[in-house]
Amino acid sequence: MSASDYSDTTVIVPVRDEPATGKVVNQVFKSMPGAKVLVIYKGRPNISAKRSGLIIVAQRGSGKGTAVIQAARLVKTPIMCIIDGDATYDVNDLKKAADLVKGGADMVTGNRMNKVDSRAMPGYIRFGNRVLSWTCNRLYNTHLIDSQTGLRAIRKSAFDKIEFKETHFGIETEMAVKFKKKNFKLVEIPINYYERIGETKHVKGIGGIKLFFTMFKFLFE
Repeated sequence: MSASDYSDTTVIVPVRDEPATGKVVNQVFKSMPGAKVLVIYKGRPNISAKRSGLIIVAQRGSGKGTAVIQAARLVKTPIMCIIDGDATYDVNDLKKAADLVKGGADMVTGNRMNKVDSRAMPGYIRFGNRVLSWTCNRLYNTHLIDSQTGLRAIRKSAFDKIEFKETHFGIETEMAVKFKKKNFKLVEIPINYYERIGETKHVKGIGGIKLFFTMFKFLFE
């Protein structure tokens, strides 16, 4: 299989009323020839085009973690990727992540923190992300700069060896921690991060506090 053939890859796009869904899906098909795209939606999918390789599934339950776990059960390819449907991520970065999984990594995540600006990620969100990443690194020796990123590529056989339980944004932390506990190969790469299209859905206030305490629960598993 050539480096430009992504028929071994399924890209999961979890969305909740995201107006940029169609744009993200088109970018994936353009940048990753042969890839399958699985849009899992809550509310409205905002995409209805019938095309080869596109699957559109309604989410059961709520929360990003629920969406990822449900969608992963439908993935049949050796590699699965996850990218948010709000156009904040660059699909070319996702392609680089998938290539590293092809090369031997078990999970590749994107580090947004080197190129982020205040329009894409407000200062209080950057601060909270640093706190969460620092805590994750100290508790689990993960060495991540951006533990909460929404861009990642994963070896499906490795994902299937782990039971995931987090139903909301804690899924990002859970994946990092449990992959590390399994001694799977984790790689983090610098990526671009853009201002989102549509209403902001950054984790705020009590949500951030819940994420912080989620870090500790994996100590007892």
